[in-house]
Amino acid sequence: MTVGKEATMTEHFRRLRLFLGSFALLFVLFAIRFETLWLQIACAALAVIGLADMLWIGFVVTRRTAPDPVRIASVVDRGPEISGYLATYLLPFVTVSEPKIRDICAYVIFLVVLAVVYVRSEMTQINPTLYLLGRRVIHVSTEGGWNGHVIVKSPLVAPGSVLRVASLNPAVRVEVPNATHE
Repeated sequence: MTVGKEATMTEHFRRLRLFLGSFALLFVLFAIRFETLWLQIACAALAVIGLADMLWIGFVVTRRTAPDPVRIASVVDRGPEISGYLATYLLPFVTVSEPKIRDICAYVIFLVVLAVVYVRSEMTQINPTLYLLGRRVIHVSTEGGWNGHVIVKSPLVAPGSVLRVASLNPAVRVEVPNATHE
């Protein structure tokens, strides 16, 4: 396997983790709405895994890694698109309480298609779970030349500001809580 393929696989895995975390709340809704026990358990397990991963990313990583200051050159925030995301992707799933096998197949196919789109697009920045945890995902370029996603708590990140961040992986950094920025 070449280095480029390894980096691509790492990026896809990172985006899949963010996808699962993004839909943790959807799986909670499924677990509540479904009446079939194995579906409730499966959905609850996916919700716990997704939420635990978002909590780990948002709160644990920053306490275990020394932060580095980065000066922001440009910022792209997809936050304003969150309402369309919720209306389009979450609401259709809360309508069937006892799905038949065909319904389940349709849900799985839809989630697989959505996961592929999520991994291959900038939907990574739209994450309702992180919003509920007081965080959001932005795409930044730094003056040092790094481009990637930063999970931030700061309400306003603008070009020229300095964030103290911990590296989650080569493509994702997490703002350290209580870190000041200029």
